[in-house]
Amino acid sequence: MYKTCQNNLNPYLLSYSEKLILIWICSSIKSLPDVSGHLILRIPAIQLEFYGGFGILLQATSGFVMNPGRDMLNGNHWGNPGMVLKKVEKELSRFKKRLFYSGKVHKELERALFRLQNMPYELYDKIRNDGLCIQTPQIKTIDETLDKILKEKCSLCRFGDGEFVLMEGGRINYQQRSAQLARRLKEVLTSDKPNLLIGLPPCFGNLEHFLPPVADFWRKWASRKRETIYSYLDMDRVYYDAFFSRAYIQDYKTDEHYKKCGDYYKKIRMLWADRSVVICEGQGTRFGMFNDLLEGAETVSRILCPAHSAFDKYDEILAAFDDVSREKLILAALGPTATVLAYDLCNKGYQAIDIGALDVDYEWFLRKETELGVPLEHKYVDSGKKGRKIRPLQDPEYKKQILREIR
Repeated sequence: MYKTCQNNLNPYLLSYSEKLILIWICSSIKSLPDVSGHLILRIPAIQLEFYGGFGILLQATSGFVMNPGRDMLNGNHWGNPGMVLKKVEKELSRFKKRLFYSGKVHKELERALFRLQNMPYELYDKIRNDGLCIQTPQIKTIDETLDKILKEKCSLCRFGDGEFVLMEGGRINYQQRSAQLARRLKEVLTSDKPNLLIGLPPCFGNLEHFLPPVADFWRKWASRKRETIYSYLDMDRVYYDAFFSRAYIQDYKTDEHYKKCGDYYKKIRMLWADRSVVICEGQGTRFGMFNDLLEGAETVSRILCPAHSAFDKYDEILAAFDDVSREKLILAALGPTATVLAYDLCNKGYQAIDIGALDVDYEWFLRKETELGVPLEHKYVDSGKKGRKIRPLQDPEYKKQILREIR
């Protein structure tokens, strides 16, 4: 917070939290010499003038720095300027101790920590002696999910946090609320067709393999939504992994993980090996462009749909497949609309896979990204303003693949 500056003329830049702490420090210093000089501390919108122990005067100012000033901190008024800084540092140390080791907040945090540390023993006792039963959905791994699709040519509909928000009448970044979409998603989730797999996020139990921000998100989500989500599920049913399309970015980046993901992406190409593929995607998704993910496919065609609220055009999107051969593999990368589309196309005799952000995850794998949500040039990434900006693409190969564009 404090640095040594030549002649005490250079400003001391403060962060917002440091400014708040500094206000408290100035209000608590009582033992500085009673002299006529005073120390001026400038922070955004406030000027603090500390008069030798007599108090603080608050005034509006446009200053942005704490500036000791050559005329205020000199031998004539304050003695050694270092004395003032030492006093401030001492008060800061005392403040930190008060902040972290006293008050209701610390006591609540302490109680929560003790509860968490003892919870495994309390739960074990309830399970062993009181017959406590804790249920989680039966969800196959991503490898088991891929093997099932490859072996039986199943279709796949995936449900994540966004689909459940929409089912309960909410909205997400790229899809406004829709009563019809909510009804259709519930229909898909509770359907029971032998050649249609329902994917759920594998986040109802153990989360130790996820990165901390990912695990924290799903803990919060499950804590709030578990009862509602369970009301839609059949605990005797086998579900499949909705993260079938997110093999890489959410886990710890170990050498073993890189190898496992490399093998996984080689294997997933078997889905479209020597097959004609039709990709139904949002504007800007550009699935499989600028990488070798679709290598081995016989042909690649695209049906482009709105990047936002695609379900508003659902009837037109579904009708676009009227002239598409049922021998072709359908890959749908269209958010919650893809969940319903894969269901309807499966009922029409297609193999349709709600493929999600597989291409984006593969891009991050190739680049060995370690940060979550890094934007990609020429591709839509729903992780922030930069990722959601859709840049024009004039690539001739891409344009040649477009069967139809729905706006």
